[in-house]
Amino acid sequence: MVSLQAQTRPARWLALTLVPLVLCGLTSCSTHTVNFNYPSEKIVYPGTEGSMPRLHISQILDQRPDDQREGQGHFTGITFPNDASWEPAVRDIYHAALSRDIAQTQLGVLTPMAGQADYTLEAVIHSFHCRMERESVSFLFAPAVGMLGGFVWGDDMSSRVKRGALLGVVALGILPVPLHVKAEAEVELIVRDSGGDIVWREICIGMVEDDKGVPAVSRPDKQLAERYMPQAVKRCNACLLGQLRQFLFSQSAN
Repeated sequence: MVSLQAQTRPARWLALTLVPLVLCGLTSCSTHTVNFNYPSEKIVYPGTEGSMPRLHISQILDQRPDDQREGQGHFTGITFPNDASWEPAVRDIYHAALSRDIAQTQLGVLTPMAGQADYTLEAVIHSFHCRMERESVSFLFAPAVGMLGGFVWGDDMSSRVKRGALLGVVALGILPVPLHVKAEAEVELIVRDSGGDIVWREICIGMVEDDKGVPAVSRPDKQLAERYMPQAVKRCNACLLGQLRQFLFSQSAN
């Protein structure tokens, strides 16, 4: 009897220590603040004849759907981060990114007042989120490995089943399984002349996709959003500002 108790104590200790951590992953215990580390722009657009146009960003409208604002999904498909996780707010994040790209590409001179500008810019955010997806079979792989280990490690059928179940739960938090990640930024840019009339508008989507291997119950929301969302926004802005430059060039040539 003493020997049996001695053998079961490590298993109980593992259960009390590791199982809550795994369950935390299943229920997404992460409430970390997501920062937006936007990369510097390396492209400087060729200058147009004469002085650069004066531009003013008048407003950023956030029209994302509710599932992006609130976050959505569990286990096999998750949309993240929710609005409470972003720091600062998404609208302010994009305003800073757009201002930075305009200045660094020398597309135009940003002015603090609309009355000083040749053109005013309005941005409408239609999408700004990450999505991670797993196959449902991912949640069967780790328990199967755990049960196999239990049958190898156990002494009799009862101990094999108990240890296999414990190892299966632990394996959920340790064994990497395939995870598909997609970051997407969709923005509409509207340009008005000094009289307030719309003279140009365009919608672009910036998207980054990757496949990773992470434990089935892992919720690396913060790390994935901080890594991929800035890249998605950079691609979106490259599309928008590249086309905007063509418009501004054609206007200066007239």
